[in-house]
Amino acid sequence: MQKRTILYVITQGGPWGGAQKYVADLAEGAQEKFLSIVATGEPHGADDLQKRLKDNPEIDVIQLKHLRRDISPLHDLLAVFEIRRLYKKLTPDIVHLNSTKAGVIGSLASYKLNAVPPTIIYTVHGWIFHEPMSLLKRSLYRMLERWTARQKSKIIVLSEEDAQSGQHLGVPMHKLAVIPPGIERQQEILSRHDARAALREKTAADIPMDTPWIGTIANFFPTKGLDILLYAYDMRRDALHRAQCVLIGDGPEAKNLTTKIQELNLSDCVHLTGFLPDAVKYLNAFDVFVLPSRKEGLPYALLEAKLHGIPIIATDVGGTPSIIQDKETGRLVEKENPLELGQAMVDAITHPESSKAMAESGMNDFPSRYYVRERMIEDTMALYSSVLREGE
Repeated sequence: MQKRTILYVITQGGPWGGAQKYVADLAEGAQEKFLSIVATGEPHGADDLQKRLKDNPEIDVIQLKHLRRDISPLHDLLAVFEIRRLYKKLTPDIVHLNSTKAGVIGSLASYKLNAVPPTIIYTVHGWIFHEPMSLLKRSLYRMLERWTARQKSKIIVLSEEDAQSGQHLGVPMHKLAVIPPGIERQQEILSRHDARAALREKTAADIPMDTPWIGTIANFFPTKGLDILLYAYDMRRDALHRAQCVLIGDGPEAKNLTTKIQELNLSDCVHLTGFLPDAVKYLNAFDVFVLPSRKEGLPYALLEAKLHGIPIIATDVGGTPSIIQDKETGRLVEKENPLELGQAMVDAITHPESSKAMAESGMNDFPSRYYVRERMIEDTMALYSSVLREGE
C-alpha cells in the first residue's frame, strides 16, 4: 500500500532549538508509516534543521523563499501563495505546521483550495501572545490564531497550561491535543570535570574549576529572558561571590547580550560559548541550571536537566510548572523579575544541599515514558491516523 505524505512546515531551520528538534524527530519517526517532506523558511538564516536531515535520503527538504520569522507584509503575502503552490504540487495528506508564523501563513494557504485541501495540524510551541508586546500586537496575534484555527483539524499543545490558553482563546476542546515533547533517556553526558574543561576551552576563558557554575542552554532570542539573567546576576553579584555563569547558545540576541555583559562589567564572570551541538552533554558542568524565559511551550532543556538531576531555577511560564514544582523539584520564579531570580540563584549557591535534594526528587519523579521521544512520536502518529480516518 502506498504511503501517505506528511508535509512539515516550520518558520526557520535554525538556530537549532526545540521546534527544530521536534520537527526532525517527527519527520524521522514518521518514516515507517508515512512519506516525510520538510519545508523551512528563512532562506538566509541558520540551516541547522536542513543539515540534520540532509543525510536521510527518505526525507525531502524544501527551502521556502518568502516565509520569514519577522512580520513583513510583502513576504508574508508571497509566502501564502508560495506555500499554496506547494500544497497543489505535492498534494500532501497532512500538513503539520510549526510555530506561529507558519501556523498562520500555512493555514491561509489552504483556504478554498480547488483540489481536496490537506488535513492541517498545528503545533503550538508556546502561544506567541504570551510574549511581552503591545496590546494592539497581542490582540492581532490572538485574532489571527483564533481565525486560522478554523482551518486546522487539530492543534497540538505541549502542556495542559497551553491547552487552557487555547480554550480561553476560543479554540474548541475537540481540536486541542496535549502531546508533550519527548527526549532520549539514554544520552551521552560528560563528567563534571570534563564538561567544565570543555566549556573553558569553548569560551577561551580561564574560568575557575572549583567555583559554583550557573548555566543555561538556550537560543538567544528575547523570549528566553537572558537579559533578565544578566540583570539578576548584576544585582546579586556580591552574594554570589565567585560563582560563574556560562550561557550555551547563539541567536539574534548574541550581540546585545555581549554588549550588556560589557556594560554591566560582568566579563569576568559571565561567558558565552556560542552554539554547541549536543549541548546536553555539558549539563554536569552546572551547579544550577537557569532558564529565565518570558514565554515557553515545554522546553527540552528543562526536561534534560531534570532527567540528569541538575538543580533548576525557571520562570513560571508555559508548561514549565507541569515539570517543576516550586521548592519540591526545583525553583519557579516570576518572569521579568531579576530580583526574585537573583535571590533564587543566591539560595541555590549558598544552600547546595537543599538544591541537590530538590533535583534528586525531580529526577526520581521523572515519568518512565511520558516525556520520552518514542512516546511523543507514537502519540503523534496515532493522531495523524485518527484525523485521516475522520476525513475518509
